[in-house]
Amino acid sequence: MLFWTPQHQNKPYKTKWPQGQSVFIKQKCQYINCYITYDKHFLSEDHRYLDAVIFNARDVITYPELNLTRSQNQIYIFHSMDSSENFPICNSFYDNFFNYTWTYKLNSDIPDPLLNIFDANNTLVGPKRNMNWIINMTHNERVLRKVKEKKNAVAWMSTKCKTKVKYEDFLREFAKELKGYNHTLDIFGACGNKKCPESRKTNCYTTIERNYFFILILEDSYAEDYVTAKLVKAMTHVTIPIILGSSNYNSFLPPGSYINAQSYDMKKMGAIIDYLIRYPTTYSYFFDWKNHYYYTVRPRLRFCDVCEKLNRANGTNVYTEFRKWWNPDFRDTCQQLKYRNTFT
Repeated sequence: MLFWTPQHQNKPYKTKWPQGQSVFIKQKCQYINCYITYDKHFLSEDHRYLDAVIFNARDVITYPELNLTRSQNQIYIFHSMDSSENFPICNSFYDNFFNYTWTYKLNSDIPDPLLNIFDANNTLVGPKRNMNWIINMTHNERVLRKVKEKKNAVAWMSTKCKTKVKYEDFLREFAKELKGYNHTLDIFGACGNKKCPESRKTNCYTTIERNYFFILILEDSYAEDYVTAKLVKAMTHVTIPIILGSSNYNSFLPPGSYINAQSYDMKKMGAIIDYLIRYPTTYSYFFDWKNHYYYTVRPRLRFCDVCEKLNRANGTNVYTEFRKWWNPDFRDTCQQLKYRNTFT
């Protein structure tokens, strides 16, 4: 498999994985007969002899059309862990171009989400579309011991000093609503009013778990299925996440385990937060899922799935409307991008 890079691009592929078979052997893949190369002349000076060519979204948007010849059975794979909102594919050239997709989206041919969900038997159960969450979860009050130590309302871990414009109004109104209940939104990070422990960043989440009822998560993108490590870290602690991002988290989070900021107006959300703080027993029900599931960060070098897909390929699929699959709102997103480029 060839990881394609532009001819005049001197830098390597975005993530430089080892050339050869070593990664498949190291990960103890079921199939180890795949070989990674970055040299399009690897086989007889002709890239058409390669079984698969992998294209990264960042290169695809930079080079609107690719002057390539392909063999009849050669598989083109679209790869991206970047958000489709931030990296839309606008050129119709790429409709009817890709055979497989390898992205964070759960309906990809090779789905590669950032997190894993395991059940109590250590069986990998998600994330996936149409998750079958346990409906009647077991409740116990052991989390109440941690809840009783909490004194503050909401914490936000800010990794960047500059906030995206689309979040500024939300943060301003949210802080104002909390103030009406004598609660605060405390900001942790380099430019916040609270500082994390010096030793390790992970200790910051422990500090928030000990002292705060809620943690605010502002996802980097509103794209479907796009979640980041911030969500995983929140779910491994006893703090209810308030999430502003994609409108649907049913594939990733058990019902009743989080607050979706897009589901409520500001007054309703403020009332819910205040109520849960005043009634810790009700608050504790948000963690019943921990009796049945747990989360881990998914390893980023997931090549076994790619090699297995290529070995089991049966016929050639083609994404006739690839742009729409990648970003259902691509027309609006691309139009906005065009205007932005025109006036900047």
